[in-house]
Amino acid sequence: MASTAEEIARLRGTRPASLKDLLVDASFSRLWRAMLVSSLGDWVGFVAVAALVANIGGKRLGGLAVAGVMMARLLPSVLFGPFAGVFADRFDRRKLMIGADISRGLLYGAMPFLPGLGYIFLVSFFIECLSLLWTPAKDASVPNLVPRRQLANANSVSIITTYGTLPLGASIFTLLTGFGDALGSHIHVFHARPEFLALWLDGITFFFSARMVWGLDLRQNLTAKVRAKQTPRLNFRSAFDEIRQGYRFLRDHPTVRAMTLGVVIAFAGVGSVISLGPVFTRFSLHAGPTGFGFLITAFGVGMAAGIAATNYLSRMLEKDRVFFLSMLGAAACLFLIASMPTIGLASLFTVPMGVAVGLTWVTGYTMLQENVSDEFRGRTFATLNVWARLALFVSLVAFPALSAALGPDHTLTIGSHVLDLSGTRMALYIGGLVVVFAAAAAGRGLKRSRLARPRPLGLSLRGPRKELSGVFIAFEGVEGAGKGTQIERARAYVESLGRQVVVTREPGGTDLGDRLRETLLSPMTGTLDPRTEALLFAATRAQHVMTVIRPALQDGKVVLCDRFIDSSIAYQGVARGLGEQDVLTLNAWATQGLFPDLVVLLHLDPEIGLARAKAHDSPDRIESEDLEFHARVADAYLKIADEHPDRFAVIDAMGTPEEVQARVREAIDRVLQSERPPP
Repeated sequence: MASTAEEIARLRGTRPASLKDLLVDASFSRLWRAMLVSSLGDWVGFVAVAALVANIGGKRLGGLAVAGVMMARLLPSVLFGPFAGVFADRFDRRKLMIGADISRGLLYGAMPFLPGLGYIFLVSFFIECLSLLWTPAKDASVPNLVPRRQLANANSVSIITTYGTLPLGASIFTLLTGFGDALGSHIHVFHARPEFLALWLDGITFFFSARMVWGLDLRQNLTAKVRAKQTPRLNFRSAFDEIRQGYRFLRDHPTVRAMTLGVVIAFAGVGSVISLGPVFTRFSLHAGPTGFGFLITAFGVGMAAGIAATNYLSRMLEKDRVFFLSMLGAAACLFLIASMPTIGLASLFTVPMGVAVGLTWVTGYTMLQENVSDEFRGRTFATLNVWARLALFVSLVAFPALSAALGPDHTLTIGSHVLDLSGTRMALYIGGLVVVFAAAAAGRGLKRSRLARPRPLGLSLRGPRKELSGVFIAFEGVEGAGKGTQIERARAYVESLGRQVVVTREPGGTDLGDRLRETLLSPMTGTLDPRTEALLFAATRAQHVMTVIRPALQDGKVVLCDRFIDSSIAYQGVARGLGEQDVLTLNAWATQGLFPDLVVLLHLDPEIGLARAKAHDSPDRIESEDLEFHARVADAYLKIADEHPDRFAVIDAMGTPEEVQARVREAIDRVLQSERPPP
């Protein structure tokens, strides 16, 4: 429910997801520059290699040479693509990206010195393998690099950067080749191979990309480190096992399966326009040799508009609805394009088709990043890339073959109207049906996912804090972080300033809360369904807020609370896998929109925290969870704090209690000094 989510974000102090903020972010800016320059160079190199092998092949074998290099770029998707995802999930993604960039730069730089076509095909194969390593490593890193609210913007920028640089890359290739040809009268190597300058420039762009990635902080989070310690060393058999785990994850996760299959099949259907476009515009629309250029330009303009509009539409509709409706829109436009008599009308409907494709691609990517855990993210995006490439290849072969099989001259006369039903138009209609099939399949999968998970509740929230003159400070952290110790020290400090203080805890703080606390934390309770656990925490929190916290804040007191809403988001929303927005909406309703003025997050390695907790008492039901669970909690806390820097104070909980207390005091002083005077 977009309106409820926006209201909660406003009450909670979530920063808006502006494109400007994303592009000035130091980390994403470096990644964007790496993508921009290397994508531009890659398109220059793509055209240059095709021109080089055509030149070497000559008039008789040039076409076969180009086909050979395209096949060399396709084969890695089949042979190496699944392993690339395993590497992206297993190893340091930053090092993978740097190694792939440097290796691609060296291979492109060496290509002019290769003695024959076979060597160029082989080098092209390895370059594509390196690209298959770089892309999923990048896609899997983005959710760890930018706040969750910026994922749609980040994906939009990524897609525009990757595909929008094609025209500029082709232009740069033309200029460099012309310059190389001019140098040919003085330097013999350029006379024979004017493409060399373009290839060397391509190599330099990858070195630049490696330099940009070198400065990124893509260190593994705590969950990944814990998982790495527990995972056996990689070998050929374990790699296959992990590939199977990735496919099993796709099979068993309805949302991820629906998004992946939907994107791939739609990619194949829309690929019919690319494969049939030159024939369709020239012989069906009689637009001459420039017609296909008009069609592709219209598609590119529409796709850019769709990518740019993704964030705006996502605020009005849920992402899964945007995804499904965009696919249907693309299919409808494809039917209309296939029916048009002129290039002008066809181009007119190609623009909204591009809009729909852009929306589908960005929304699908964003939903995958939101729904796939970091453990499987590399394999998921590697699978998506491999299947998308294969779908495009199949469409490039199948639709022209289908058009030829159906034949060029078929018409249907209805009264005085003659309908052109040539093989080209019929193949485009079939492409539209493929997209409709993809939309239906994705819609069924997303519907099953909706039934399998709780919908965000459409609830009316009370106003923020107008009637409350007190200050609300929550303490959060993993087990054993020292919250109890620091809360007592904070109580003494705030009371020394002459303020009245109420200290409370969750679950607890009321008679009902204390009884539920015993149930929730007792090992005798056994395993609780995650939804049951979330609802019980929300129930005790609702009673706690209405009978303890709100009355104290109305009296102008300072409330110090051991855990609050953010603990439910970290423990149940993330670590239990219920989904952050669902848990957040439930608890916002339970508390009627009450959020702390300050959250003191005592950050500690969960392994150290658990050792501390178990040293003082026997572990409760939550503390008894495995280390990976607590690592997910710790990572979730840091991610939440990253999205709310004005409301969170992240305190290093290592050190003596006095050292930690000094850091906590600084945070408390800031919130007390900025407190509004009572109304």
